[in-house]
Amino acid sequence: MTIVQWVLIIMLPALLLLGVPIYAALGLTGFAATWFLGADLVFAAQSIFNGVDNFALLAIPAFILAGNIMEKGGLTHDIIRIFRRMFGHIPGSLGMVTILSCMFFAAISGSGPGTVAAIGSIMIPSMVRYGYPAPYAASVTATGGTLGILIPPSNPMIIYAIIANVSIADVFAAGLLPGLLMGVVLVFTAYVLAKRSGAVVNPVHEQEDEGESLGSLIWQAKFALFLPVLILGGIYSGLFTPVEASVVAVFYALVVARFVYRQLDARALHEAFEQTHRISGALMIVVACSALLAKVITLETIPQQISVAMSGVSTNPLVILLWINVFLILVGTFMETMSAIIILAPILVPLVTAFGINPVHFGIILVTNIQIAFLTPPLGVNLFVSSQISGVPVERIIRSIWPFLVALLGVLALVTLFPQLSLALPELLRSLR
Repeated sequence: MTIVQWVLIIMLPALLLLGVPIYAALGLTGFAATWFLGADLVFAAQSIFNGVDNFALLAIPAFILAGNIMEKGGLTHDIIRIFRRMFGHIPGSLGMVTILSCMFFAAISGSGPGTVAAIGSIMIPSMVRYGYPAPYAASVTATGGTLGILIPPSNPMIIYAIIANVSIADVFAAGLLPGLLMGVVLVFTAYVLAKRSGAVVNPVHEQEDEGESLGSLIWQAKFALFLPVLILGGIYSGLFTPVEASVVAVFYALVVARFVYRQLDARALHEAFEQTHRISGALMIVVACSALLAKVITLETIPQQISVAMSGVSTNPLVILLWINVFLILVGTFMETMSAIIILAPILVPLVTAFGINPVHFGIILVTNIQIAFLTPPLGVNLFVSSQISGVPVERIIRSIWPFLVALLGVLALVTLFPQLSLALPELLRSLR
């Protein structure tokens, strides 16, 4: 091993364990590796700049802003009312409504924790008010929020597509069927757990919904329901690119929230922009610093060396994916979502392609693993967001989250074993263009 490889292996984990911010750990490790490579430090500065000098990255802050405007403008509440009316007569309906609402909101926001915050602030108090155990309410919301990165549009999918040099539209399409399957499995899990915990059996409707038919609620929410159709339909039909779709989403959400729902005042709009700036800024600095590290990893031919080593273990692609899944689940317990994708994708994508694995399919496997990481301590972000909203300690949520984790692992196994779950829709859409 070269001295640069030792720097990468020792310095980055050490800085992260010491609590150094992720962007700083990535940047310092990258500069140290550049120094030992003997390269000019201008190379490091240019790599960092080029990391964010990518047009496709503009979609991320725009999708985040669209989700924030939707939440502040009241569009989310109408969607929840529809699902509550549809499933209110079923035992455990509010848990199911939470999952389904998260699925819908995921089709706009592209953020896991953002989905938990938007849906959880409405559904957790509602579930507790109707007698659901608070840990159950918190755990089902935290789990539903994980769909925010698997159902397109997804910010981690955009990052992965850029790193793997594959079509963002293909990765979006590949995530749709696994995302819907995941939603169905989680709805069933929520139903079973709610029945076991003594969930409300009688129809549950808010006072404001009494006397409202399902058709009436759908008509009232028509503008909110049309937004994901506009975004995904426009992307898949080729009408506009993902970046253009994100801007269309912002404009549409802004017009509907301000002039149709009339709930988006200047203060709420300011809060939406402030949240977007905070989340996007934190993400982009990580992306910039990780670009330098990715360059160094490529120059050191680390992916090729790992590929040769893995060939000595097995030449079966399924065995390779099994080991990668185990590795990603372990990494997800202590590494933040975007950081895991940014750091690991440059290493793993050349490895899997060397074994004949489609990089689009692998992207869905990677995102599904990262999705599970939202719920695994000690760094499960969704657990902490849900804990803040519900007031339930994280330790109690963790004890309630295991059935959902088993369900997620089951879907991960299906996505790994059956590539066509991910690849069928992108292939179909390409054939229709």
